[in-house]
Amino acid sequence: MSPTGSASDYYHKKGGSHAGVPQNIFGHQKPHAGIAYAGICVRTNLIEYVQTKLIRKLEKDRDYLVEFYISRAEISVGSAKEFGILFTPKMTYGLSNKGIQQNPDIEFLNPAGYKSQTKWMKFSVVYHAQGNEAVFILGPFKNNHTKPFKGFAHYYIDDVSITPIEKKPDALVSNEAADSISEIFSPKMGETITLQNIFFGTNKSELLPQSFVELNKLVEYLNHAPNTSIKISGHTDNTGNEDQNNMLSESRAKAVADYLTLKEIDQARIMYAGYGSSKPIAANNTDEEKQQNRRVDFIINKR
Repeated sequence: MSPTGSASDYYHKKGGSHAGVPQNIFGHQKPHAGIAYAGICVRTNLIEYVQTKLIRKLEKDRDYLVEFYISRAEISVGSAKEFGILFTPKMTYGLSNKGIQQNPDIEFLNPAGYKSQTKWMKFSVVYHAQGNEAVFILGPFKNNHTKPFKGFAHYYIDDVSITPIEKKPDALVSNEAADSISEIFSPKMGETITLQNIFFGTNKSELLPQSFVELNKLVEYLNHAPNTSIKISGHTDNTGNEDQNNMLSESRAKAVADYLTLKEIDQARIMYAGYGSSKPIAANNTDEEKQQNRRVDFIINKR
């Protein structure tokens, strides 16, 4: 069902040339799995959503693994920079076609836009349930930090799942992991910290969705320390042309800076720079050493 006046689409193996898979009116894409998928349109004054009831309500204070896949249709001009999921206690109807102006419970941001037209892009996050979630709404939301969409895009959606996670005993959480989180997001002033679990495509500066959990922790820290500034530094290994390495490292540092800005961290508090391979923290003799040198660091200072 649709929460707005404009409904999402359904594509099926037997849907014909207009609503079939892999070929349909918006492009050509095989399902991520099975024989069908959904689709939504995103325009300046028309944003569609997928809305459905959960099999059962989420349990209060339980963690759930939320996953879905999207792919941008070939006919698209432009790309959405945000996708989210809003949980509600009951089905919602009659909302504006111009988009839901609300912060979703789960949000994925990519300053470069979600652009892939050949591969399914995976979204995955752990969600801590409040206990009244019976319905979810999936699509791009119009928040204060997202700019108005320009152009037209159509996105295919497949394999949406919300799966309860079995809680592990506290003994299984290592002290090393706990200390690592504390160290990264309670940094000493002026200390260089390497961001963990930040991922980019090979030779690309587009943040992958797996990075957002870590970056959101940094956002939370910066919100609780408003009298601080942050400098973000990108680094590469010594493979390839150094001019390209400098450009790539700066672009990756900028991608992190842009993410913080989209999360409403004041741009005046954020600086970024790229250093290519000029500041290694390990030799570049093995794959493991090269991996260590491909990193994004940050330093927190008082304003």
